[in-house]
Amino acid sequence: MTSRKFFALFIGCALVPLVAAKASLEMGLFSQTSVNKGEWLEHEIQLLPAASPMAAHWRLVYVRTSDCNHECDQALHAMQQLYTGLGRKQLNIEPLFLSAKEMPGLNQFPAINALVDTQPQIELDNQIVIVNQRGLVLLRYPVSGDGEQMKNVAKDIRTDLLRLMNYDRNGV
Repeated sequence: MTSRKFFALFIGCALVPLVAAKASLEMGLFSQTSVNKGEWLEHEIQLLPAASPMAAHWRLVYVRTSDCNHECDQALHAMQQLYTGLGRKQLNIEPLFLSAKEMPGLNQFPAINALVDTQPQIELDNQIVIVNQRGLVLLRYPVSGDGEQMKNVAKDIRTDLLRLMNYDRNGV
């Protein structure tokens, strides 16, 4: 084989996959669905300050700007059950309740710590969010007052949390 034939064959082998990939993207043959259950945020939101290196790597936060009602109780109960169900992986998670004011009755959810933020993120109101160690919100999940629907949301959160923990290179 001459050097010109080899060079043409080499260029052809390099360009054919690139052209095929570009064509499949342009024609919409590639499925753009994701495997996560929650909704990725479109822009960066710094919800919490960065955690210390010894703290939990992931934080599960329920954001509430108004008084707690039945929906709020359902969300906190789901977070408590989710945290309890994680078993030994609880060390990597810190469940938090972020509200504009103190909430009485949070002691019935012993795993959840309360944080008061006088100016919480309005766009995250009544949602459970997954926050990384740097304090950035990654995924959000809507909260419902229906207990059965909250069970499904908790399953979705668990699936995404376990996936994040498995792919995390900085966690324990």
